[in-house]
Amino acid sequence: MFTLVKQELFKLIHKKSTVILAILQLVLMIALAAFAKANSTSIDSKTIFISGFGGLGWIVFIMITACSSIIAMEFQYGTIKELFYRRYSRGMVLISKWLTMLLYSIVYYVATFLISLILQLILFSGDFNLTDIYQNNYSYLAAAGLTYLGNFLVLWLLLSLVLLLANIFKTTAAAITVGIIGYFATSIISTIMFALMTKWEWLKWNPFNMLNLPNQMLNGKIYKLLTMLSTQEMVIGNLVYIAIFLGLGFLAFRRRNV
Repeated sequence: MFTLVKQELFKLIHKKSTVILAILQLVLMIALAAFAKANSTSIDSKTIFISGFGGLGWIVFIMITACSSIIAMEFQYGTIKELFYRRYSRGMVLISKWLTMLLYSIVYYVATFLISLILQLILFSGDFNLTDIYQNNYSYLAAAGLTYLGNFLVLWLLLSLVLLLANIFKTTAAAITVGIIGYFATSIISTIMFALMTKWEWLKWNPFNMLNLPNQMLNGKIYKLLTMLSTQEMVIGNLVYIAIFLGLGFLAFRRRNV
């Protein structure tokens, strides 16, 4: 398993898109921070710090692209056969890809958090301190941490679905397109669900409702009324759906023709 993960990380690191996307995100984060500094009267630097200077949004697109291609590309170019010929089971191959994407996402979140801290200290240390209270008795640092944690769990709910779809579609482009469209669609549907849940309370357990976890972690009292679930229930719900989608993806991968 370690060998497979090492091989996957090697392929990921040496992809041009990996380096290009990382540099692009860094540039965009710096650009947004500089723009906010220059327009401090109209842009709330505190809010964009909590959101990682836009970095948290970019991570979603980067990870959807990576998760779609790590499986679909193997089948598209036939390189998956080489892994099977080396006496690795299908389960081991797929789990190694999951672990690679997990490590990749953790690195992105940690890097985004550290860059955000540096930008705050350089550009906005005079506007607010990280230990100042943001809202609901959370400091800016604690609020950012909760936001990152909530976004990480929601991201993996989306990625587990993307990894499932990547086992269904034959080309990388199709998997990426469906993944990105699905991301925007789920954001819209999750809002509509609030109205539907007032009529059918059992809908509170649907996966779209779980996407509201990041907001509820910061504004629990308000969002509990909307989601009809406690924060702990939403965390458990995200983990359960992640396990379900990964499990379905595992079954699809084992039955897929090479």
